Amino acid sequence: EVLSQALASLAPGWSLDVKRSQRGGLSGVHVDVVIPHEHHHRHLHDILEMINNSDMPEPVKKLAGAIFTNLAEAEAHVHGISVDEVHFHEVGALDAIIDICGAAFAVWYFGITHVTASPVPTGSGFVTCQHGRLPVPAPAVTELLRKHRVPIKPDPVEAELVTPTGAAILVTLVNAFGP
Repeated sequence: EVLSQALASLAPGWSLDVKRSQRGGLSGVHVDVVIPHEHHHRHLHDILEMINNSDMPEPVKKLAGAIFTNLAEAEAHVHGISVDEVHFHEVGALDAIIDICGAAFAVWYFGITHVTASPVPTGSGFVTCQHGRLPVPAPAVTELLRKHRVPIKPDPVEAELVTPTGAAILVTLVNAFGP
């Protein structure tokens, strides 16, 4: 409820589906962002405007903006364009905006000041997206991990284990990598 209320001012028409879940013998909470069909493509300034016009606390706005800026810089690099020209497809959709703002809100809400992560398993194979068929890890993921010197753990699993959204959250929030 606290998370839903904090993110409600971003845009109308979405909700969180929260339920207890069990995977691999472990119990947890599964959260899905539920959005009616949306096909929005947004630029960084559009997303930052949504964030800054929301009722979220200022530290959350700042952190969410930093995550999106890191992502925009990686996308600009791989497409050979300026950050202002980056046209977010999947990541510009409301569910990705909610994911990023939700992560920023959780860090603020719980008072997290230090995040450590293990080396990142990247997966392998190919993924189909708005840009067509891309290798895994996707170019934006590769750029984010390279630029921020994130240690990787190559994984033979033929699946996308790190999305651009996940990589942007990771590189922005993590202070140290290790066990």
